Amino acid sequence: MLSSSLKACTISLLIPIGLAMPASAQDSSNDTDIETLTPKKRVVRVVEAVPLWVQADRLRVRDNPYAGDVVGMLEMGQKVKVRKVVDNWIRISADGKPEKWVNRDFLTDARVTWSNYGFSQRGSRSLADAPYDISLKRIKIKGVKDVKIYAANMKAEGDGQKSIITRHEFRSGPYYEKRRVQCADEKASHVKVLGEGYTIMMMDADPRNHDNASTLGPESAIDRADLSAVNKAIAAFTCRTKKL
Repeated sequence: MLSSSLKACTISLLIPIGLAMPASAQDSSNDTDIETLTPKKRVVRVVEAVPLWVQADRLRVRDNPYAGDVVGMLEMGQKVKVRKVVDNWIRISADGKPEKWVNRDFLTDARVTWSNYGFSQRGSRSLADAPYDISLKRIKIKGVKDVKIYAANMKAEGDGQKSIITRHEFRSGPYYEKRRVQCADEKASHVKVLGEGYTIMMMDADPRNHDNASTLGPESAIDRADLSAVNKAIAAFTCRTKKL
């Protein structure tokens, strides 16, 4: 009788001890897990697209900078967000969406309404007066009839050099080319193709656009016998044209 009561007592004493040991081990394990699993603080950089407002009666939206096709129209006072800038052109479409570009000259960082937009400005930028967001000039080339070539953008680079971007209209669609031209007394002496492609992005990605692009060597001389009529005509147009 005594021995059975001692056994019961022993068992009752051992059970709490046995329960306490795993609990103690569990607490220690929890401390380690909490320290390990605590998320580290991260600095999240939020870049907000800069808002601008249209300051023209209407503003063409294009699928490429410079001389892209018109894919839409914006109205006076509409707000857009700057996603990317290429020269004087701003992409207003988000990444992964069809490209939409507008000319920076017809946007402002101040909110625009009809009440605060002057009539003189309105008249100078109306659809009836000028294309206002792009100025294309045809470059006529003798013997070239299967393609129409337009000057879409031209810029002085210093030391008598100019860069010109041309849009070539083939049956399959537009094609862009960028050249650097050396001018003297409105005459061209050298011309070099810096890039080409079906889009402005392709043209800018052309390795020639980044490989010593400012150097016009003997291989780019206008008097070369194998230089194409297109290159010569574009170079001549670039040097004699002061502004598009």
